[in-house]
Amino acid sequence: MATLRLYNVVVDCEDALAQARFWAAVLGWELRQQEPGWATVGDPDGPQRLGFGPVPEGKTVKNRLHLDLLPEQGVSREAERARLEELGARLLQTVTEDGLVAHDVMADPEGNEFCLLEPYPGYFG
Repeated sequence: MATLRLYNVVVDCEDALAQARFWAAVLGWELRQQEPGWATVGDPDGPQRLGFGPVPEGKTVKNRLHLDLLPEQGVSREAERARLEELGARLLQTVTEDGLVAHDVMADPEGNEFCLLEPYPGYFG
């Protein structure tokens, strides 16, 4: 039996508070903690958290870990992409598989990649 639980996913960044505010707006979460050089956001209805801590170097290569975001049922990927771009994200590429859109690869304001999935019905089953 495992004796550990996932407490936090931490994102290296330059500006912890700015990143926390961006991701809180993206996910509809709340800012939970802010200290000099550290900030967290959390799901108001659950234990999920993201932490943001500054590092001295900037991002230079592709993430080894990324988030997949799924629009709510009935919300289009295009509408969510527009909302995310208004918040400061940018589209890097749209990925297709077998002739259908699979997801958009996007970047947050500091360049960390994440995917915005096409909300196919199978995701909600």
